[in-house]
Amino acid sequence: MTTYGCKVCRLFDEYDLTGYEERLVDQWTADGSRRKGYRSLADWLNVALLRNTMDRAGLQTLGDEAESKYERLQGDDATAAEVRNVLREEGVPIDDLESDFVSYAVVRTHLKDCLGVERTDTSTTDSNWEEDALDIAASHAESKASEAVSSLTTKNRLSAGGDLAVHATVEVECENCRTRVPVERALHRGYVCQCNS
Repeated sequence: MTTYGCKVCRLFDEYDLTGYEERLVDQWTADGSRRKGYRSLADWLNVALLRNTMDRAGLQTLGDEAESKYERLQGDDATAAEVRNVLREEGVPIDDLESDFVSYAVVRTHLKDCLGVERTDTSTTDSNWEEDALDIAASHAESKASEAVSSLTTKNRLSAGGDLAVHATVEVECENCRTRVPVERALHRGYVCQCNS
């Protein structure tokens, strides 16, 4: 049985994503505007997983087909459900695939803990510092929450059929219309709400 360092290690192996680890590191350590933050890298890797799975199912992946489907999977519930149904009907194991999608925290763990990669230039001109700050804050909250959940489980105040995974997200809310969304989704689509449009 193979033991993986983290989820990303497993995915590179199971999806046979040869060369993607080097590309991940290159994008993380690139100079200036070519440098990608954890969220962008997570999206990039998730699109690669979707493209790989669509290829295996014999579906068209030329152009931006996989990117487009991934973006719609991250959209509103109705659009995402429609895309899931279409993919499912075309032979894509979408439920398994979505459970394999990675978060920014998983990418961060892979780069820092599994690979020991550090950025050499940490200047304030880094175009992704805002996303990195959000990632770090959510990762810290997730770590503290995991400790509390573990303690509650030990005290038999919380139980589940399997191991528990704790996820923390930062949400943003429009004070006009009260729309609240995870900041990751807002960044992906470029807006929180459209109440002023």
